[in-house]
Amino acid sequence: MNYVKDRLFPVLRENACVFEFTQVNAQDGFLIIDICDPSKIWLNPKLRTVLGYENTDLQRVELTTEFLEDETISLLSEIENGKYQVHLKHKQGFKLYLNSQVLKVDYFDSSLVIFGFNQIEPLPEVKINLLRKINRYKKIIEGTELGTWQWNIQTGEVIFSEKWAEILGYELKELEPTSEETWASIGHPDDQEKCKKGLQEHFEGVTEYYQTDARVKHKSGHWIWVRDKGKVVSWTKDGEPEWMTGFHADITEEKKSLEIKMLFIDQAPTAIAMLDTEMNYIAASQNWRTDYQLEDDVIGKNHYQLFPNISEEWKEIHRKCLRGEVHRKDEDCFYREDGTEQWISWEVRPWYTQESKIGGLVMHTADITRMKMAEKENFQKQQLMETVLENIDVGIVACDKDGNLSLFNKATKDWHGLPAKPIPQDQLSEYYGLYNVDGTRSLETDEIPLLKVLKTGKLSNEEIMIKPKKGDSMKVSVNGSRFYDESGNIAGAVVAMHNITHRIDAEEKLRISEETFRGSFEHAAIGMAVLNAEGKWLQMNNRVCEIVGYSADELKKLTFHDITHPEDLNLDLTLLNELVEGKREYYHMDKRYYHKQGHIVYINLAVSLVRDEKKNPLFFVSQITDITKQKTAEARFEQTLAEMKALLEASTQVSIISIRPDGIITAFNKGAENLLGYSKDEVIGIHTPALIHSKKQVKARAKEFEKKYGESHEGVELFKAMARKNPYDTREWFYKRKNGTLFPVQLTITAIKEGNEIVGYLGVATDITAIKSVQRDLTNILKLTDDQNDRLKNFAHIVSHNLRSHSGNLGMLLDLYIEDHPDQKNNQIIEMLYNASGNLKESIEHLNEVTVINTNEGDSSIPIALHEEINNAVESVNALIGDADLEVINEVPEDCYVLGIKAYIESVLLNFTTNGIKYLSKDRDSYLKFSVENKKKFTHLIIEDNGLGIDLDRHRQKLFGMYKTFHNHKDSRGIGLFITKNQVEAMGGKINVESTVDKGTKFIISLKKYEKS
Repeated sequence: MNYVKDRLFPVLRENACVFEFTQVNAQDGFLIIDICDPSKIWLNPKLRTVLGYENTDLQRVELTTEFLEDETISLLSEIENGKYQVHLKHKQGFKLYLNSQVLKVDYFDSSLVIFGFNQIEPLPEVKINLLRKINRYKKIIEGTELGTWQWNIQTGEVIFSEKWAEILGYELKELEPTSEETWASIGHPDDQEKCKKGLQEHFEGVTEYYQTDARVKHKSGHWIWVRDKGKVVSWTKDGEPEWMTGFHADITEEKKSLEIKMLFIDQAPTAIAMLDTEMNYIAASQNWRTDYQLEDDVIGKNHYQLFPNISEEWKEIHRKCLRGEVHRKDEDCFYREDGTEQWISWEVRPWYTQESKIGGLVMHTADITRMKMAEKENFQKQQLMETVLENIDVGIVACDKDGNLSLFNKATKDWHGLPAKPIPQDQLSEYYGLYNVDGTRSLETDEIPLLKVLKTGKLSNEEIMIKPKKGDSMKVSVNGSRFYDESGNIAGAVVAMHNITHRIDAEEKLRISEETFRGSFEHAAIGMAVLNAEGKWLQMNNRVCEIVGYSADELKKLTFHDITHPEDLNLDLTLLNELVEGKREYYHMDKRYYHKQGHIVYINLAVSLVRDEKKNPLFFVSQITDITKQKTAEARFEQTLAEMKALLEASTQVSIISIRPDGIITAFNKGAENLLGYSKDEVIGIHTPALIHSKKQVKARAKEFEKKYGESHEGVELFKAMARKNPYDTREWFYKRKNGTLFPVQLTITAIKEGNEIVGYLGVATDITAIKSVQRDLTNILKLTDDQNDRLKNFAHIVSHNLRSHSGNLGMLLDLYIEDHPDQKNNQIIEMLYNASGNLKESIEHLNEVTVINTNEGDSSIPIALHEEINNAVESVNALIGDADLEVINEVPEDCYVLGIKAYIESVLLNFTTNGIKYLSKDRDSYLKFSVENKKKFTHLIIEDNGLGIDLDRHRQKLFGMYKTFHNHKDSRGIGLFITKNQVEAMGGKINVESTVDKGTKFIISLKKYEKS
């Protein structure tokens, strides 16, 4: 029988009042119940939709209990026409509270009750849309391992999924009936307050979602961890939360893993903290709590609440790290409330859950204030020493997996003098000037360090030479390694180049470079080890093995006693016993290990103790940092300070005085005491340098300074201004002794800087009294010499002029005598007088020529084409050259110019050409060759022949003397070389000779070079 067609539909069709009721009072749906058979109910399509059902079979009759509560069904027989509030059950399990209009209709032998629903409020419709979403999400969640729940906050009704119960080890039916009490009964008492707080914050809109990690009791009796997350999906008219839905997931394994990490952090002897994604503390080491003055119980507290004044910059770093970035800084300065500096090195990095999701942050800091303060103090003590490593240039170059340059830092650009640009690999050496360390050949492609690292994986301390296009060559030490992408594939290579061209032994800057917590014991950059209560090595990372040179297996056979220096062992054991006895929670110490190869390694040791649940020692956690370089640098630094102090005190004749910025003297060495007569106790911290200076001279210098720079200064301010204007101001001053006497000094004033800030001034002075005395003597001698030279020049002119007149008169008298006595012309006496007169005349002419050369200062040098002048000289004696059968070779370039006096150059060339003719050898074919060699400022004219040669062993000292001859030639006069030498020297040049008897002679004449502009 079709119940709807045969019984219900005729009522609607035939009864006008029923039809009118449905049109007026049931616009949003209605349902019909037969009082005679109340177990069956029929809903029209619109109402079915409201209750979450599909309209696939409109004639289907459902059971009344599917939609109405038992209490409502029991009242059907007594119900009358009118308004009622009806509770309908939604398909998702919750109840809808609806207002309805009721109409009772008698039909044959039965009565029908019709509930009409009109103007259903928007809220249920919103719920329906939300339920549709929930239904869709439910289908998605069913494929996961999440247990879902729905909770009516107003009624306490709770709906759990089968998976929710399965996580707890139950079947859902074992927990029914379910309610709020179901959750409360299985929850851990210690977590109840936390859950309530999280719910309240969500209800109040503080958080977008409710989320908490809590413990629940498994069916088997043990506690498991679940992550519960949910959200309110509907609200009452009064704005109160109504329905809330969510899920929970089993995170027990994740918590166990996290507890191990928390234990490690809690016991770590350095400042480490672990936080979740909401910046709430999960774990914090004792050092962290101590360094930042936190209470012992910080777990669960919010970082920003503990540090309310934290900067936005730090918050941005936290946000970036929660997105996967790692941020670190080796040195960072903060200012405490009292204004003092605090220096730390820090690192912030994300930590990951087992599902490789970011679970929060790990922050690690190390207080390096003491080290920084020590550095600052050391810098002030050494004053003149430059800060170590502040200006070290390190060239960094990187490439991708194909060898294409991807990084080329500023230092590298400065070294090469070139920017990075795409260059084929076989041209890299030529473009960037890459050579072997000797600089004898460019590197082959497979020898280029960057490409070698890309191919082999690592490079250590390989030395090469860089020859830039401009600038000096340099040698660099190269280290490098590959880097990899997130999949472990080679992503490229990087090398670091250290300029070792001018490497010096200097202080190494103390630097704490701890690689912080990386999520696993083995990946720590510092040495980390676990030892048992007897000191035996149980586990250690690779860094420990590198520091001491032993393999892990070798170390496990030893105790720390075996490799500790005997002098350090007692202190180490004492501190270790105090740790075991509970007198301290950790300890630090510097100690020495014996390396496997026998040498000593200096390390900084940090040790903490892990105890079992009964507080018995379980094992020691050690952090080991290699500080060998630091210790070496400290030793060198102490030695340097001692040497500088000794040098300062040893300077007994050099005054070294330093002053503060306010001018007060701070150092006064032994040399200053000796020169000035004051003791250091009389001046240090009391006087300024005005004590030792002449006021009159200081005023005069102040006027000079004002005229030059436009600045007016008085007293000690003048010295400070001079040091600021020039890095090193050096000039002559007068110092005033304690007894009032003045003496001259050469004073150098230097500003002492810390960074860009002037922290004092240094004056170094030397007594120049003896030097000034020598200068006065030299001035007097030079003046006397100038006077004598002037007299000699005048004498030479007078003698030359007067003797020439007398010799001329003598010749004229002889001519007149012969005219009167022709018969005496052949008289032997007369002939001898003629010869004497001629020789005297020739000597006077030679003397006059030399005098003119040495006194003719008016002639100026001009550019002279040397090749052309040689040709002119040869042409003038061409007949003589032909008769002598002499070969003349002119190898001087046509564009060769020298600075000189043209007449002198002609005379010099003609003299050497005629000498080549006079003194050629008859035993061989003779030649005379002219050539040049260009030097920096001079051109060397080389005149070479293969003639008779000169015995230099006998004649070198008188070679250029007047009337000195070395061969029995009829035309030899001994005046040519003398005049030539004077002419060359008058032009600012010089002449040298090389000769071998019967082989030939080479004259090297140095003349000033002329460069065409």
